[in-house]
Amino acid sequence: MSKSILSISVILLFLFSGSLRSQNNVTNTIANFDITENGTKFNFDIFTLRTSAPDFRMGNSSYFLRFVTGTFANPVLTYVNPKYTVGSVTSSYNEMQPFGYSSGKVAIQLYYNSGGPGDVVSNDPGVQGFGEKIASVKLDIIALNLPDLRWDNLNTAVVNPQNESAISTNNGFFNSTLPVELSSFSAVSNGNSVKLSWSTSSEENNAGFEVQRKSTAGDWIKAGYVQGSGNSSDLKNYTYNDNQLPTGSYSYRLKQLDFNGNYEFHNLSTEIEIGIPKDFALNQNFPNPFNPSTVISFDLPYDSRVSLSVYDISGRRISMLIDNELKQANYYSVSMNGSSLSSGVYFYELRTDKEVQTKKMTLVK
Repeated sequence: MSKSILSISVILLFLFSGSLRSQNNVTNTIANFDITENGTKFNFDIFTLRTSAPDFRMGNSSYFLRFVTGTFANPVLTYVNPKYTVGSVTSSYNEMQPFGYSSGKVAIQLYYNSGGPGDVVSNDPGVQGFGEKIASVKLDIIALNLPDLRWDNLNTAVVNPQNESAISTNNGFFNSTLPVELSSFSAVSNGNSVKLSWSTSSEENNAGFEVQRKSTAGDWIKAGYVQGSGNSSDLKNYTYNDNQLPTGSYSYRLKQLDFNGNYEFHNLSTEIEIGIPKDFALNQNFPNPFNPSTVISFDLPYDSRVSLSVYDISGRRISMLIDNELKQANYYSVSMNGSSLSSGVYFYELRTDKEVQTKKMTLVK
């Protein structure tokens, strides 16, 4: 009787330990969705995290994703985990490969070559909490619609070198409206003004473009806004003039916004350089007539002490906007508030070490 009980216990222990060995669990995640190259490419990352205690080695594993047919095409791997491709430390794998299917699927295939033991899938969640990155995928955007990118659970399989499958939990999806397709984006400078021009070959749900500018040492700031065309399959052309810029180097980008609050950035590929002025000039204030504020700008082609004064019609100085300050060669703008002044004609005078210019402006209340 005791021998029978002992035999049964050994059998149960063996079955139980075998069951433990077979319970390998992983979590697969797609994340870091990004649209680049003027709205023509869609990018994302694939991660795997081992969530069970036993070491689980990677074998011939397949990552399948599906999307609305005709949305994406031509998958390319822009990053592959060196553990799971040709040249790995354990020499266990051939080259990782992407596959695209006309039925609306993309697959990433890992090839175990039996030349080594295979690498253990990491259980370290990492900075993002998704585990180790398996690959980064780039797809051509073919159509601007809701892509409904999500896991193909039936065909996705993370297996070990013995072709034993781990229990997979697949997380992540993307189903936001794809942005407008920008066909060109350029800029031309003239003095201290920059004219931005861009075109779209198609638009869907496009509210408009926020024009953003950044100087070499500064942060991105909003320079202006241009309304979009909503939905269009025709070529649309847009322009924006960015005026009264100081000397320096500038970068530009468009923040394309849709009506749902989603957005995507399109960067100008080159920096724009605003040099020092060629000629001395005191420009007409703007607006003019004004009430109560206006802006006075001037071009200074050399370093000099500068004074900018405002006089009434009788010649009495009523304001000193710049008082004998040393200024470097540059473009300058000064705001003037006339809320305490009466309606009428006023004069503003710019005086440097070399020159003097005067112009007239009108306050109308």
